[in-house]
Amino acid sequence: MKKYKFLSLLTCVVLVNALMLSCIKEEEYTTSSSVTLKFSQDTITFDTIFTTIGSITKKVVVYNKENDAVKINTITLAGGQNSYYRMNVDGNPNILVKNIDIGAKDSIMIFVRVELDRNNQNIPLLIQDSIILSFNGKQQSIQLLAYGQDAYYHKPTEHTFFNQTTGEYQTINCSLANENSEGVDSGIETNGQTIMWKTDKPHVIVGTCVVNGGFTLKLQEGNKIYMANNASILVMNQSSLNAEGSVNNPILFTSLRQGERYSNIAGQWSGIQLSAGSKNNVINHAKINNATVGLTVDTCITQQIEDNTFSAPTLKISNTQIENCSFFGLYARGSVIDATNLIIQNTGSYTLALSMGGNYRFIYSTFANYWASNPNRNASVLVLNDWYTAVGGSKIIRELYNAEFYNCVIYGNLMKDEVEFDLQGSATSNYKFDHCLIKTSAFNNSSNFATNCLFNIDPLFKDAYNNDVSPMENSPLIGNANGMWNYSVPTDIYNNYRSTTHPTIGAIEYVQ
Repeated sequence: MKKYKFLSLLTCVVLVNALMLSCIKEEEYTTSSSVTLKFSQDTITFDTIFTTIGSITKKVVVYNKENDAVKINTITLAGGQNSYYRMNVDGNPNILVKNIDIGAKDSIMIFVRVELDRNNQNIPLLIQDSIILSFNGKQQSIQLLAYGQDAYYHKPTEHTFFNQTTGEYQTINCSLANENSEGVDSGIETNGQTIMWKTDKPHVIVGTCVVNGGFTLKLQEGNKIYMANNASILVMNQSSLNAEGSVNNPILFTSLRQGERYSNIAGQWSGIQLSAGSKNNVINHAKINNATVGLTVDTCITQQIEDNTFSAPTLKISNTQIENCSFFGLYARGSVIDATNLIIQNTGSYTLALSMGGNYRFIYSTFANYWASNPNRNASVLVLNDWYTAVGGSKIIRELYNAEFYNCVIYGNLMKDEVEFDLQGSATSNYKFDHCLIKTSAFNNSSNFATNCLFNIDPLFKDAYNNDVSPMENSPLIGNANGMWNYSVPTDIYNNYRSTTHPTIGAIEYVQ
């Protein structure tokens, strides 16, 4: 038996050696100049690439459709060492790769990415190059195109903060909104306690950017904020965010990666967090997308809760869209929020989560969830909660002072209710729905907290799965809002005047 095992092993060794010696022979290569290689794409295009931040890696496949092998003498980047592109040919990362064999009816892969230095220009700069393949006395090329955009960068360094909860100092890695972290022009201007970010270039946030020390970060129309993976904006105690865009030029908070593969992927950055004690936050005409939690509004200071008014809300938000978030769209924790013309849509979990009590008012707003990325979604569009579990397991009740919805849409593609109540305190009915369209069977207009609402009727959005919640011409939203609120909110999110007699429910007025 041992003899046969030895012979089998010897046979395998001989076969392996034979295969190793059976490489392509010189006479098996085709030398015809009529041979043409085929490419999976003739042009590789990259969307806007920010300087100092590399692009995604793209792939092109080179096919040899011939019956004979082809020897490629060289594969090189036309720009040579000065090229902004980098390639890898079947594992070889050099700018110039020699003697690459492609067997008959076979292929190889070339991987390409872009690395841009600062171009000191405020507009996208077209970066062109090509991959040149030389063989059989001829050349073929693959075109490379990218737009390079210079930007202001906010990168983390070590900072020490006093933690009011623990009474101790702690060191964390972050950037400060008023800090020039790179030793160059970082696009930051300060005037007293006000921080302004320049609008001539986008701002790229890596890690966490903190607004601290009683400062107010003031953003304006033209500001575009691109967030790297897991990046966030954190507004701390006694500090504020004031983001005031315009209808034609809203402030943009979005993910850094903007290529086809990434433009609609949720959860690419953490989100904007207004921490406990932050105050007088204002967001108007802004777009927030592709985050994990688009906007977190944490427990507001005690005086605001006890005051129980909207004279000094934790957040006043208007004419803003929050969409495509992998978890929550807006997550409120015992805060005071005054919202008008707000659209929150397409999230992996609750679209609007109002937790730990608080005081909330939403007028002419649309909350819709048709998120195709999570067909198994089971969280409703809206949840109202008034308690939490403290350390040690005890249940703490936080009063829900008000949760008022006027002329709002609360709808989605769940088979069940899109409104969830998780209230355990004594005041469990401090919520109101007036002239709203709601998907629920839990209550109706005979309930003491619902007035003139429409229930379980398809709002007939134009294309809710692709973030278009404009009403179609036969939508039941048209003409069913309460025009009383036109005095305080006369125009919709796109600055269209609302009908004085038959306004449309939701953030978007129907316009023929």
